[in-house]
Amino acid sequence: MNKIKFKNLTEGDIIEIDSNLWEVLDLSHSHLGRGGANLRIKLKNIINNTTLFRNFNPDDEAVLIEITKKPIKFIYSKNNLYYFLDNENVKHQLSVEILGSKVNFIKKDLDIQGLFKDSKLINIVLPIKVKYLVTEAPPGIKGDSQKNNNKLVSIETGYKLSVPLFIEKGDYIIINTETGEYVERFK
Repeated sequence: MNKIKFKNLTEGDIIEIDSNLWEVLDLSHSHLGRGGANLRIKLKNIINNTTLFRNFNPDDEAVLIEITKKPIKFIYSKNNLYYFLDNENVKHQLSVEILGSKVNFIKKDLDIQGLFKDSKLINIVLPIKVKYLVTEAPPGIKGDSQKNNNKLVSIETGYKLSVPLFIEKGDYIIINTETGEYVERFK
């Protein structure tokens, strides 16, 4: 077990708090009046992607966790489980509950990073911007300036999102996988 003082943490470190794994996103030191110094840390849960802010005493210790990132490939999904293959041809699985909204953007031949703790896959990291095929798109209605000039389309994974009226079935679009929003049409 590798211990580290909170004041020595850096962004990107993975620590264990209350049996959960957290990535350090941001650190800020504060000193209020005659009280002691505080360290305000923004943390992201590695498993369920929730974020929170917590205050810590800079001299308290945290358990530093060794996480390995390795490229993996999506193989298939079945019964709310998603199966991945690493470079050593070892099959790993993750549940829909762990993956959360990432399931909307997982497709074959996508470069995915697996997060491993003690050679066990605990979550994945998707590229931020990914190209998807539009599989369903209603025709755009021109001249309707009273409404938002967007329409709802489906991409190859089944995910539905709002895009500009000029997007048609068969187009490729870039989507931000963190926000689930349209970025641009792929040319």
